[in-house]
Amino acid sequence: MTTKAFFRTTLTFVFFLALCFQNVSAQTQADVDKMPEYPGGNEALMSYLIATIKYPETAKKEKAEGMVVVKFVVKKDGKVSNVHTVSEQKDLRADLSTEAIRVIKNMPKWIPAEDGGKKVDCEMALPIKFKLD
Repeated sequence: MTTKAFFRTTLTFVFFLALCFQNVSAQTQADVDKMPEYPGGNEALMSYLIATIKYPETAKKEKAEGMVVVKFVVKKDGKVSNVHTVSEQKDLRADLSTEAIRVIKNMPKWIPAEDGGKKVDCEMALPIKFKLD
């Protein structure tokens, strides 16, 4: 089985960019004219996740599954920073959380958000669902 086929049969990723707050403040995404974008768009983001996420061995052995919501900031220079999980999540496994954070921290630069023609920092949320088939 190829690596790509393994990830398709082993992992299901439910993701998409949920929240955006201009300048990392509690404002609605309506305050940002243009949302940040992963280089190459959503398809490229999915490819990156499939190629990069490694299901933790301990989680596989224990048949553990779960959703990890990772928040991060896409800075006005496109770099990803302030990566952390949503603290309100119940029963969050450390191994799944650690893997999701690792993958987000290693992302390439994004195309930053814009407001009024200026590039701005933008907080994002990316849910990643770990599921064994």
